[in-house]
Amino acid sequence: MNKLVEKKDIKEIRKFFPTFQSELMKIAKTGVVKRENLSRKISRISRKIKKINK
Repeated sequence: MNKLVEKKDIKEIRKFFPTFQSELMKIAKTGVVKRENLSRKISRISRKIKKINK
C-alpha cells in the first residue's frame, strides 16, 4: 500500500484500499495484531491518500 501511495497512483489505490482494509481487519479478528494498532495504521494511510487527492 505504501508503494502505491508513493507512486501517487489514485486509480490503483482506490481499487486496492478496500481490500487492504478488509484483510487487516480479518487479521485483527484472529488476534495476531491488536485491532487498535491496525486501525491506527489504516487511519494514517487514509490520511496520506487524502493528501494525494488535494
